[in-house]
Amino acid sequence: MTDVDRGDVLALLSRHGLCDAGKVRLTPLTGGVSSDVVLADDGVRRLVVKRALPELTVGDGWYADVSRALTEARFAQVLNELAPGACPRVLAIDETSRSFVMECAPQGSRTWKDPLLDQVVDVDVARRVGGLFGKLHARSATRPDLADEFADTSHFTALRIDPYLRVIQQRHPDLASSVQTTVDLLGQPGRCLVHGDASPKNVLNAPDGSVLVIDHEVAHWGNPAFDIAFLINHLCLKAFARPAVASEYVMAAREVLSAYAAHSGTVGAADDEICTILPALMLARVDGKSPVEYFDDNLRAAVRHLARHLLRTSPDLDACFVAVIEQARQPSVRGHT
Repeated sequence: MTDVDRGDVLALLSRHGLCDAGKVRLTPLTGGVSSDVVLADDGVRRLVVKRALPELTVGDGWYADVSRALTEARFAQVLNELAPGACPRVLAIDETSRSFVMECAPQGSRTWKDPLLDQVVDVDVARRVGGLFGKLHARSATRPDLADEFADTSHFTALRIDPYLRVIQQRHPDLASSVQTTVDLLGQPGRCLVHGDASPKNVLNAPDGSVLVIDHEVAHWGNPAFDIAFLINHLCLKAFARPAVASEYVMAAREVLSAYAAHSGTVGAADDEICTILPALMLARVDGKSPVEYFDDNLRAAVRHLARHLLRTSPDLDACFVAVIEQARQPSVRGHT
């Protein structure tokens, strides 16, 4: 962190009366590519300061409007209205600096991604996550004011449609029309609030057993199937990374779907919508602007092969899950993990 950055953070905290600037210790946090995130600890309070970056740190020319930080902060406030305790509480929004301050997650919280990559697949966590997204979608659908407030989908386009779907259309021109089906589906009128980044890295397991969701900068009024397909895709990708427990990741995906359906009601994501989006996201995470960092060339090739097959054949979810397990267990995959 530069002296200028440190001064900006201290000034922000001081403006909002949130920390003792003379005692505060600032620690940069890592794990994301789209924002500067700093932990501020003055011995009394632990706060997180987040500021959106104009260029994401992925090395592929990826730019986005920093006003998305204000969308993220507002979504966090709304999420806590719809599902109290579902994310850290926002304490201040600073429009001038496009920054916000929120409470730090409880000490001892851990991202869901960490145990998943350690081959610890807790289906209870999967149920809680599925249920939380079901509540978000169902409860927000009853709030027409939110449809107006989150009608702007420009951040979603800049951070998901263009770098994920448009890029793989360019890199796989023979599948451009299949991917366009997904683009068209996501461009239809929305029906609830959508998080847009439902990744295990953005799910925190708190010490009390609850789950919290963070990183809401692409939140918008849209199609709930995107959230569920995005989450399931990550579980499928973990099956390739850790093929010895591939069936357990798929079981977790099924638990997400079951818990989600129990809470989302009639507004919830339909299986056919999820099936339309899932393979395009799978391909995007190996050939889009934001490839998963834990794959080698062999794993990328295996996922690419499966994703292309699924895009061409359009199977149902059960067939997708069977194909994921079978492909992940291929000797060529097992030998490189």
